[in-house]
Amino acid sequence: MKHLLSIFIILTLSFQGYSQKKSKKKTVSKTKTTTIQQAPMAAISVEEEKITPDTLQIKKGKKYVFLVDVDKYSTTVAYDSANEYFSEESELKRNFSKENLEIIKINKYTYIFFENKQTLDITGDGQAFQAFAYWSGKIDDKVQVKEGTRMATEFVAEQLKSKKESSYVVNTKKYKKEVASLLGKNKITSKSKEVMKALLSGYSLPFSDIEADNIPVFQQGTAKLKTLDSYFLKKKGVRIPLKSVSFNNEGFPTAITYYDDEGKNRSKKEFIYKDGMLTKIIKEDQTAAAINYDDNKMIVTENVGDADETKVFWIENGQLLQKSYTLMADDKFSYMNTFVEEKFENNCISYYINNVVWTHNCGSANNKFPFIHTYTSYQDKEVLQFRKSKIEKKNDTTFEKYYSEAERADQNDNYKLWGTFHLDDFNLVDSFNFTKDNEAKTIKVDYTCYE
Repeated sequence: MKHLLSIFIILTLSFQGYSQKKSKKKTVSKTKTTTIQQAPMAAISVEEEKITPDTLQIKKGKKYVFLVDVDKYSTTVAYDSANEYFSEESELKRNFSKENLEIIKINKYTYIFFENKQTLDITGDGQAFQAFAYWSGKIDDKVQVKEGTRMATEFVAEQLKSKKESSYVVNTKKYKKEVASLLGKNKITSKSKEVMKALLSGYSLPFSDIEADNIPVFQQGTAKLKTLDSYFLKKKGVRIPLKSVSFNNEGFPTAITYYDDEGKNRSKKEFIYKDGMLTKIIKEDQTAAAINYDDNKMIVTENVGDADETKVFWIENGQLLQKSYTLMADDKFSYMNTFVEEKFENNCISYYINNVVWTHNCGSANNKFPFIHTYTSYQDKEVLQFRKSKIEKKNDTTFEKYYSEAERADQNDNYKLWGTFHLDDFNLVDSFNFTKDNEAKTIKVDYTCYE
């Protein structure tokens, strides 16, 4: 993240400061507003600035908001915080649609000359500036400046004597109330246990990146597992471990070890139960996720550094769905809060982040083959990626996975074989052969079971 230098407003009576040589030791960025008494540009040393500043003339009669994000690497085309300011710009337009604000983004060293004889000096020898500025467009009103890249709505609302708030501030209040209503409850019913089983079945899969389009194959087994060990099977029988799981006599995982690409221990999880219900998940660093239930909901809470994360799971149309709240401990970072939600829509699971759709996962019935699955991801409401696959059952112990060459939903399918699943006598996946990066790979799974 870019280092933010402090910004101060300095009011002067002349432009003499521009002609003074700038110290090489100066490290604090200063946005200066001045009264013009002489032509300032003659005093600017281009060699000293290294970048020729822009000039901008601002006429009276309009309300102006400036979103400033400048450093020595900035250009006139793009800047590091473009996405941030796109969000802030949207917030301003949404909250002040009737104010007819003119929003100007400044991303290069610039002198801004106002018709009321003030100047906003956004220049400096390699300095960085991140701030908001506002001018009412009235000759008698001064330009107001505030450091920061967030909460532009609150800054403008203060100038307009309005009570508008940024959507992320409003949402934070809403999300905190929703989370508070979930915590502290522990109403355990038969529905609670069904949700718990559905969640634990995901942890019990042989490797951690099994996608939704492969799940039906892994739901064939009925044996009560005691241990599970998966690994890449290399030449000459060399094994590179992927994941190890231990189960209790009820078939629920009690410990999981994950391994990295080199087969080294990457992380661990321990599952704690009370009266047959999962109550806690402990990580290798001894941080824990606490679990409580509210009838058909399972609530998992965890501290994730500078934020608290609350996940809610439930079953809908036979599918495990979730929503999660990630809330920063310090409200001044409320713009970083995230709300994620899955919805069952048109026989698909839609995945939303901050109420914007990111993906659609659509599949046919899990117990019927061929199993057809489509995955679509979005960016700015446009399709970013489309992927279609199918799994065919060749016989009781062999399933084949195919990917379509279609890159859009309206294109014809031309399926290519990608991998083959082999099941053992207990209908558990014994091995998975596939091709990735033009290389044939084999994942092998070993099990022990309770009698």
